Amino acid sequence: MSTATAPPFGGNQHIITNRRWERRLGVVAIITIVIAWIVGGMLGEADREPHLRVVMPQAAAFERLTDTIYAAYDSESPNAARLGYVGFGAADGYGGPLTVAVAVAPDGTVLHTSLVAQRETPSFIARVVSSDLLESLTGRSYADPITLGADVDAVTGAPLSSRAIVDSVRQSVLDIAETQLGYPIPPPAQPTIMIGPKELVLVALFALGYIAHQRRFRYTSHLRWATLLLGLVTIGFMYNSSLTITAVNQLLLGFWPDWHTNLYWYILVGGAVAVFAITNKNPYCQWFCPFGAAQECLAVIGGAKVRTPRRYRWGLKWLQRGLAWLAIVLALLLRNPGVTSFEIFGTLFTFVGSPVQFALLGMILIGALYWKRPWCNYLCPIDPIMDFMRMFRTWGIELWQTHHTKKPAAAP
Repeated sequence: MSTATAPPFGGNQHIITNRRWERRLGVVAIITIVIAWIVGGMLGEADREPHLRVVMPQAAAFERLTDTIYAAYDSESPNAARLGYVGFGAADGYGGPLTVAVAVAPDGTVLHTSLVAQRETPSFIARVVSSDLLESLTGRSYADPITLGADVDAVTGAPLSSRAIVDSVRQSVLDIAETQLGYPIPPPAQPTIMIGPKELVLVALFALGYIAHQRRFRYTSHLRWATLLLGLVTIGFMYNSSLTITAVNQLLLGFWPDWHTNLYWYILVGGAVAVFAITNKNPYCQWFCPFGAAQECLAVIGGAKVRTPRRYRWGLKWLQRGLAWLAIVLALLLRNPGVTSFEIFGTLFTFVGSPVQFALLGMILIGALYWKRPWCNYLCPIDPIMDFMRMFRTWGIELWQTHHTKKPAAAP
């Protein structure tokens, strides 16, 4: 082999060495993630005492009746009058279980509410907290349906968080009314599968990607641009429901939402993982990621290319992987899937974010005119996770083939 055609950086031996180190670091990453999961699980739940005082400030003493219900009294004396009850209801939000403290009067009316614990993306839960959603639940009775969309308006851009708050309050009020006040409570309605245009569009995108990957299909490039633009418009601007590090953390933490009302989440996450496991291809990032589509549109305008010097590629790649690993470890330690989400998708598609997020978004969009997919190639945590899965998939196949391939018989 001549020098001109020799593999760079020391040839095949260098590639093998790199692969070994990647696998070793992959094992270390798994070990640290498992440790973070265990340590995070040992952390205590949110302290309820402050929230008892917040929702029932006039009470002088509280008595724990059940795991989730407390009685409130006007004094600490044995003959104290009971002012009402405080319940703690929980329901699944975007990032996992969300808990709300609810003060309930003796007639079954909501007196006050307070958000106790949540695992939502910070920018979106801030929008919910600053809205009048919690205040709008005050005065509701156990006999009221308290249904999101019909009786209570969802906060724009945060429907899952809004639904979780409403469901938590309704659950707590009904629990107190039935077990403590003795009111007749109708049986809960059977959950219905919620499927609409959002889910159908996502299924169509996966289907189009499958068709385009067929060998005999002649218009792969055209169909890819069609799915990118469709993803940009629908997943991005219409629904703002991209695949993020939060979804990965939810899987690892076991915070899987109810599939009846979160079918989109299962199609998005399950579809991406299933297709990748079978085909070793990343259908989401390359075919209909809305933020990737936005960058590619800008690349067409500015003539962007892959401009990273070879000597910096290794460092940038491991910086991206390190950020993804750190985001996962911290989320597991804090038991909060969304707290370490650093993606800026929502800033573009909902125009909501901090000054830092808007500044970073501006730099990425300007950079996308000259560098091909700067966010995807250097910062996005999803791509390193896919690389991680690809590494272990390849390693597993190699081990399987090594142990199941019969050695040829020796010549006589």
